[in-house]
Amino acid sequence: MNMILTFTNEMHSIKDTYQGIAQGEDPRYAVGAFLNDFFDYHADARQALIADPIEVAEHPQPEHWQWALFCAASIEYLCQQYGMDCPVWVHTPIYATALSEPWFFVPTALHNPAVRARYERETPDPFTRRNIFCGTRILMHKKATHKATAHHIMQPA
Repeated sequence: MNMILTFTNEMHSIKDTYQGIAQGEDPRYAVGAFLNDFFDYHADARQALIADPIEVAEHPQPEHWQWALFCAASIEYLCQQYGMDCPVWVHTPIYATALSEPWFFVPTALHNPAVRARYERETPDPFTRRNIFCGTRILMHKKATHKATAHHIMQPA
């Protein structure tokens, strides 16, 4: 099955991203749509994409709670990387707390000490403080990385 993603003028804020995840949307798609807007489609409105706090149910499912903290950590990290003002909601106690158990994005990390150690070592601080281990590539601007790699490959030695 081929999936075709099309551009719309609708912005996918981090609030919308979490709401979609909580309603059953594939987290990879929801986060991907947010990142596409953040890096490309609505890069001129980055502050608006992150301004509104996510809304978490009073007793969220464990998976939803993981994604809520991932969203908060993502905003903190992106603000650090791009010199943006971090919204106050990201640092409120509810979103600055750590998961009770470590959450590794790569299941192999649970069974392979070397992979686990690498993720523990390489994951940025906004995530590790929340007990989330996702490595350094999770929020990369894929198009810019691809262009930089292609440019490097095409340069004569």
